[in-house]
Amino acid sequence: MTNELYLIVSYFACAALSIALGLLVYSFLRRSFNGVAGAASGARLRSVLKRFFPCGLVFPALLGFVSVSYRSCGHNTFEKIVQDRGYLIAKNQEQISSVLLSLLVAIVFWDVIVFLVMKLARNGEN
Repeated sequence: MTNELYLIVSYFACAALSIALGLLVYSFLRRSFNGVAGAASGARLRSVLKRFFPCGLVFPALLGFVSVSYRSCGHNTFEKIVQDRGYLIAKNQEQISSVLLSLLVAIVFWDVIVFLVMKLARNGEN
């Protein structure tokens, strides 16, 4: 496989992996989150939370993927980028790492939302 073909295939494979990871995390957390969203006061808030939860996990994964740039100080032309297979592999690893970090931040964000919903639900009962 040539380096140019490797670049194209690995780029799209990392993009598919980022979407798949976002959907995997969503499917794993969906039931728990729906239970928490059910405790939210008001049908409108419940509906908004359920609607934005999948987007709030897949979109950050995609943002993490596109946040990695192939251009750097040492590799500033396409030809130089394609020549170095080690650089391409390092960028793929950086993309996957960035996707995982973005998912982690998204999960922490949704944890804060869950905490606030549970706190408001508890205050509504009192």
